[in-house]
Amino acid sequence: MYADSEVITVSGNGPFIVRGWNLANGYSHFEWISFNDADEPHEDVLWTYHHGKLYKVVMLDSQQVARIISYNVRSGGQLAAYTINIPGFSRKCKAIGINLVCLSDNGELKGVTVINSQFFNLDVSAETKGASCKLLDVDSSADLPVLAIGCKLTKLLVAIKDNTFKALSETVPISAGVSVTQHVSGTHLVVLSKQVDGVIKVSGKVLETDQPVDDILSSFESTSPLSDVESSNTLCTLRRDRSVSCQMLLSTVDHSILLAQTSSKILWSREEALANIISVELVDLPVSDIEAAIEKEFDNKEAPVDIGVPSGFVGMFVRRLMSQLLQLKSLLMSVVSLGEAVEKDGLDVDLVRDEFGLHKLIVAVTSVGKLFGIDNISGNIVWQKYLGEMETYSSIEKPVVSFYVQRTSRHLPHPAQCFILGKHKDSDESMVYTFNPINGQPIGDGLHRLGYRAVQSLLLHFVDEQFLKGVVLLDSKGGLHVLPQSQTGLVAEHAKSIFFFTANSQSGLLVGYTLAHTTSQKLVASEVWRIQLSHKITGLMSKSPLEKVHSQGRVLGDRSVLYKYINPNLVAVMTQAEDPIHKNVLSIYLIDVVSGSIVFSIVHKRATEPIHLVHSENWIVYTYFSDKSRRTEIGALELYEGKTQSNTTAFSSVSASDNPIVERQAFILPAGIEAMKETITEKGITSKHILVGLNSGGILEIPWMFLDPRRPLGDIREEGVIPYMPELPLPAESIINYNQTLHRVRAIHTAPSGLESTCLVFIYGLDLFYTRVAPSKTFDVLKEDFDYLLITAVLVGLSVAAYATKRLAQRKALKQAWK
Repeated sequence: MYADSEVITVSGNGPFIVRGWNLANGYSHFEWISFNDADEPHEDVLWTYHHGKLYKVVMLDSQQVARIISYNVRSGGQLAAYTINIPGFSRKCKAIGINLVCLSDNGELKGVTVINSQFFNLDVSAETKGASCKLLDVDSSADLPVLAIGCKLTKLLVAIKDNTFKALSETVPISAGVSVTQHVSGTHLVVLSKQVDGVIKVSGKVLETDQPVDDILSSFESTSPLSDVESSNTLCTLRRDRSVSCQMLLSTVDHSILLAQTSSKILWSREEALANIISVELVDLPVSDIEAAIEKEFDNKEAPVDIGVPSGFVGMFVRRLMSQLLQLKSLLMSVVSLGEAVEKDGLDVDLVRDEFGLHKLIVAVTSVGKLFGIDNISGNIVWQKYLGEMETYSSIEKPVVSFYVQRTSRHLPHPAQCFILGKHKDSDESMVYTFNPINGQPIGDGLHRLGYRAVQSLLLHFVDEQFLKGVVLLDSKGGLHVLPQSQTGLVAEHAKSIFFFTANSQSGLLVGYTLAHTTSQKLVASEVWRIQLSHKITGLMSKSPLEKVHSQGRVLGDRSVLYKYINPNLVAVMTQAEDPIHKNVLSIYLIDVVSGSIVFSIVHKRATEPIHLVHSENWIVYTYFSDKSRRTEIGALELYEGKTQSNTTAFSSVSASDNPIVERQAFILPAGIEAMKETITEKGITSKHILVGLNSGGILEIPWMFLDPRRPLGDIREEGVIPYMPELPLPAESIINYNQTLHRVRAIHTAPSGLESTCLVFIYGLDLFYTRVAPSKTFDVLKEDFDYLLITAVLVGLSVAAYATKRLAQRKALKQAWK
């Protein structure tokens, strides 16, 4: 809402915070809070401004009544309060200017002014008959408010003037953006922008006379296909030659924002969908053409396809010549600079795997259903894909999708393949999108509907002959499905070793399944165990499938070994409940999801959100806000089998074993936490660090030794163990993002690199940040100041000295032989 040179914003959901901002410099002029009454709902509250007064319109639940409260916009003082009866009231209402407009179920548009309660209406039943319609916002001029009635594929524009409705002569597509701006001599321009085949086309006409304006006709296109326009804001000016020029700020359904100018081009664009990333994977890039040729040189199966000659020594000889010619060409282009880098299959030639595996592609899935491929070195968007029909699931009050990497790019000549499971936006039917993460192109059927609603998905731990991991889906009726279907026989062979579980966050019910055969040799999901928790589930965390444990035990001070309880099937489940005495109770359960046994549980009283959880190796770290102490606390659990290992070869959840020894400790962190994640490396040799996203915008790196539950209170008797101190330090040198403040961090994603010492870190939320960390320093990489010249001179000198000494020794031995 605008007031002279100020903009007024209302935020919150009861109580509401009203702020006034200066348009020129962004300074805040005033701020006050509006509280809801006991009978007022938190939703269905509308706000509008007129002549220094801010009007709050509350749609009451009990009857067809709207309560209107007026405030002084600067002080927040209440001026008046009254109610308006709206016959045929409907929830489809909007506050437009000084008018409250509602669309009734029988197709009648009702309007009432919030100042003098004057009613007016318009019968639009002919346009809305038999359709599910709703009121839509339109960017319009202050002296002529315009609204839109959206029905199925079209929307009807209605102007409000002198307390009357005026329907425009024609309807526009539902996917078109509409804006109304002032024109000459009291007239107004209606500017329409719609997307056709990835190109946005703009047209306009005079609202009062329906006369088209040819100066506005234009089209905009981008390097990536554009989506339907969701909203548009237009500013038009009249030039000296009486022509019209407009600047348009367009927002599309895939959360892209464009600023374009008619008769020109797109001035700039922003991908705001990147602020709503919900899932991320770091994918290995393919090898270069030279390395691919070397790989195929030893694969006889590729000979008929690549060069058209039979396999055998002839084919291998020809492939060797071709690979060497390719290497010679690359040498000439890079060293002699006889050629320029070109794109291959629409991708930059630099997108190839490096020697240490540090160059990867970040594949991100957003809440709106848009996919991005981002180069982790340059930060450039390599490709993007919008899945308009697919939307995300809602799990534990967060949008989620099942995102799996079925095959990496390490298996030539098979391309990398990823799998995304979502649901259709107009139904509960599940949808699957299979694609190549390197270029974003679909594989096989691409995006398609499954015909059922999947409630659980599982990426298999084994591959087929094409190095592809299958996915098992459990539908809402208990049916079992394997994708791709060609792996059904392979899944049947490993049925006894496949276990999965489902968790209902609202009811707190966990059910474990395994695969079994029916009498007709059909695969079904057989229930193994069932656990009913008393409260709703607010968090669930399993170990990373990429994690590897390097050390099986821990050396104590007396040189004995305390063996770790390394259960790959262990899952940490968090529940929260309100308690009349302790207010909020946080419970944590460690559950073996193969046998269904509860290994350990712990309860914290007066513990509230924000709550975060990390699960790795044999330890769990979780954070919560203590209502009693008014501070953020970190709890650490570490599980051990004892001084004897139950099974030295493999862990079994089925065989009975004693409960693990649990070491636990709590610490104080003098800061708020927004996200938390552990580092991960390729072999698990490097020490573990915990990355903590602080609400101050920093990412803190905490070594595991600071959170070790075995930190003693007295004398130190173990190596690598420091004395216990309740408060954790926040050294400035441990902030890995330095002076780059990260706002509203949603999650931290870590991935291993080709170097054992280095972990790749990608942080996303309102901002995106990428870096590399080395928890144990770069022990496997030479330092940057390594003196290559000195070591080369020393080696050459030693070689010359050794050769000279050898010659002298031979001469001495010859002289002694002649004596």
